[in-house]
Amino acid sequence: MRAASPARTAPSEPPAERPRRPTVGASLDILAAASLWGGMYVVSAATFDRIPPVTLGLLRLVVGALVLLVVFRGRPALRGVPRGRLVSAGAILALTLVLQFVGTDLTGAAEGALLTTTTPAFVLLFAATFEGSRARLSAWLGVLVALLGVGVLAARDAAFAGLGGTTLVGDVLLVGSAATWALFSSVGRPLVVAVGAFRAVFGASLVAIVLLLPLVPFELAGRSLPPLDLPAVAAVGYLGVMATAVAWSLWYRGYTAAPPTLTAALFFAQPLVGATLGVALLSETLGPPFLVGGALIVLGVLAIASDGRPGRASAR
Repeated sequence: MRAASPARTAPSEPPAERPRRPTVGASLDILAAASLWGGMYVVSAATFDRIPPVTLGLLRLVVGALVLLVVFRGRPALRGVPRGRLVSAGAILALTLVLQFVGTDLTGAAEGALLTTTTPAFVLLFAATFEGSRARLSAWLGVLVALLGVGVLAARDAAFAGLGGTTLVGDVLLVGSAATWALFSSVGRPLVVAVGAFRAVFGASLVAIVLLLPLVPFELAGRSLPPLDLPAVAAVGYLGVMATAVAWSLWYRGYTAAPPTLTAALFFAQPLVGATLGVALLSETLGPPFLVGGALIVLGVLAIASDGRPGRASAR
């Protein structure tokens, strides 16, 4: 009679997660997502007079979900998705959109671009808290230096746009949106591993749509909406297709494969792309503030990227 194998009686241990290492594909995914978000705050801020923030956020999600549904040919195959994790990710996503759009509406595009670039700091924080990842002090110092550079660029943009002081409530909301987006990335990462980036984003978007729908009637109550013109339709299309369906999927795919420090570094492409688009599309001129801000961002990115260790789960 054979003795029972210890492997059958001992509780099974989950397989160790493979370390995330920098790859060209993951870097391009994250960089493309950050670049697509570069002009998002300008587009959304210019549209709030036609479509209020929560309603615009809902339309963004609906358009993005429809695009992904077409990609799936009407078969998203969400049966194997962990429901609890999916609902949590969707709820965080809904909260992120409300904080982001309402905060931008209260403050402006420049403040939105500035304050939401605190996301990399939260990416490192939540990766350390929930995923066991560790970053060197140089990475954290790099975040601070890069944020200082973003502040210089945002001050320059505010001067060009003639914006005044910021609203405290709006500032708090925008920082909150940065934190919840980073949390969305960490919470949703197991979904990406299980079902892929596109399906994870699609499922979370459906949950967020259900949660945002009851808020829209309250926002639209007593408000007469102007007829939608071509710029408003184009803005919704950009926000839904490029800034949501495409950018979120690329972000999640890249975030799943890359170390948190690389994700944090490449995220700073967002304000740089925004400034470049301002020059190309709005005829803004470059000057010393742009050069100083850009130099600080480059230095910060180099400091963040100097932490070459891949993110890995801590032993339990």
